[in-house]
Amino acid sequence: MPYNLYNPSTGIRLTFSRQFLLKALELAELYGWQPRRTQPPAGIDFWALGADWHGGYLTNDGQTVIASDARWLAAALEKSLTDIADQNPVNDWDPKHWVEDDLPEWLSPQERAIIEDELQDGYLDIWGVNPLEHFAGAEKASLKKFLRFCRLGSFEIL
Repeated sequence: MPYNLYNPSTGIRLTFSRQFLLKALELAELYGWQPRRTQPPAGIDFWALGADWHGGYLTNDGQTVIASDARWLAAALEKSLTDIADQNPVNDWDPKHWVEDDLPEWLSPQERAIIEDELQDGYLDIWGVNPLEHFAGAEKASLKKFLRFCRLGSFEIL
């Protein structure tokens, strides 16, 4: 599932994969970012609906990352750049090996199928991969692009 990030004050839009955003947020937390929680999508009154807003970052509901949170996120990612290799070392970790060998035996065939589908969709292929390794090499440029976007301030996750 792609994430479209939109900064309403600049009109800039970027698109990232779920894996990218998950690992970028994980990396930022390793370098001191403390999530402030997102604001609910504009135009939806959750209180009037009797619902609570969870404040998460990993859905694309139109929630807003406030400016200070986005800038703290950028600052944490900036700190990580010197620790990320410019070349991506060969990684022989195989997520299918993990599925075959490490999943609990009590999973039903349907649950196993769901996990295998997730692997094929690429959602679990980053399981257990250190974010510094994930962004090594070519992905480092994408991380820098995201970091520059966060420096611009508040943005929506669509």
